[in-house]
Amino acid sequence: MKAKSKMRTARAVALASVLSFACLARAAVLSFDISADRADCMYKCGERAAFTVTVVGEDKRPVAEGSVEAAVDNFGPREQAKRTIDLSKENPFRMEGTLSEPGFLRLTVQAGKEKPAMFGVGFEPERIEKGSPSPADFDEFWAKAVKNLDATVPADPQLKLLPERSTGAFNFWRVSFATWGGTRVYGFLSIPKNASASRRYPVRFQVPAAGNGRAKWTNNMQGASDAICMLMTVHPYEPPFDLDELEKFFKANLDGLKDRYGSRSYPTAGIGKSREEYYFYRAIVGINRAVNWLAARPEVDLSDFTYSGTSQGGGFGFFMLGLNKHFTKGVMYVPAITDTMGYLKRRQSGWPRIVEQQKEEDRPAAERNAPYFDGANFASRIKCPVRVVVGFADNTCPPCAVYAAYNAIPAKDKRILHGIGMSHKCFSRFYEELGKWQRGK
Repeated sequence: MKAKSKMRTARAVALASVLSFACLARAAVLSFDISADRADCMYKCGERAAFTVTVVGEDKRPVAEGSVEAAVDNFGPREQAKRTIDLSKENPFRMEGTLSEPGFLRLTVQAGKEKPAMFGVGFEPERIEKGSPSPADFDEFWAKAVKNLDATVPADPQLKLLPERSTGAFNFWRVSFATWGGTRVYGFLSIPKNASASRRYPVRFQVPAAGNGRAKWTNNMQGASDAICMLMTVHPYEPPFDLDELEKFFKANLDGLKDRYGSRSYPTAGIGKSREEYYFYRAIVGINRAVNWLAARPEVDLSDFTYSGTSQGGGFGFFMLGLNKHFTKGVMYVPAITDTMGYLKRRQSGWPRIVEQQKEEDRPAAERNAPYFDGANFASRIKCPVRVVVGFADNTCPPCAVYAAYNAIPAKDKRILHGIGMSHKCFSRFYEELGKWQRGK
């Protein structure tokens, strides 16, 4: 394929995730058409990558006035180029950069104070290593965590049938289990009505993405007539279906965290105190307990026990697949909570950047505790088939952090799918393709 054709191909893909913004000076809607000089956006270390950017108006034609800021960096502090572009003189315009070591190069383009657009390319990303090694007692710590919970806290499974959601081919329950610290983990379960020990069904297990109290995906689940479905949430309260009520619970939980830790950021809370106080600790051991309880049910087909999750849910996929051996497949879309120590290699760590977000006095403890919650460390314990989706323009779960976790997976049957030009919103085609793979189709 010729370079010009490659650029057209890359541009077409990039347009699917182009960021539009309002340009106040022109009172017009503009967008960025960004491409790389290679369609697959992949380079060898030391090669130069070239980005071409065209700023277009509502008529899809290049604009001829105004200016934008453009910069190239390594998804981190290593800035390689930065300049102001006069669109009356240069549109389209070109930016270049390179990396001498495995990683990702990021182009950022911004007009005024509007949200910037990003585009990334990879440099031998299959060789990216996580920011720090696994703690020597990583396996011992988590084995003891699971054992101690089972030995000291009865699971106390509670199921509440919801008749209004059980009118079709499946029954639908709210479920909860006791976990660490006197709290519970909450979720939903659906089982086909004709399921039994002689008629077993596959399992589709999920943990939702992060979100505030208005996020619909955090408080609900779709049931299925041909599978047993379970979704477990990370918060210590039963999520109501009403979004206004959900928001009240969410805010009350954050207020409690602020009183205790001085911050309302739940995914970073407690890591500067101890491993057991970190917010996700009780969720990890509690959800692991829910998996074990479900796997013991007579209606379950243990040969088809799969996991899928996006962002926060993708990060929990690494946790669950590394910790629990019941899973037979896993799909992690733009996974969070990976490469928590990536900043040590002067690149962006994965969301929620739990060390970098700590107060100065809590940083030393956070640096000791964070590796125990790194998806990349759980990844090295995963043996089942896995699929991972990475966004090359993802500033929340940067591609360098996702690749650090993916590369650590020892499973022979693994594959990573590249979202060229994709930010932290997964293309629907990935859900369609990998949903079929998860179901064995």
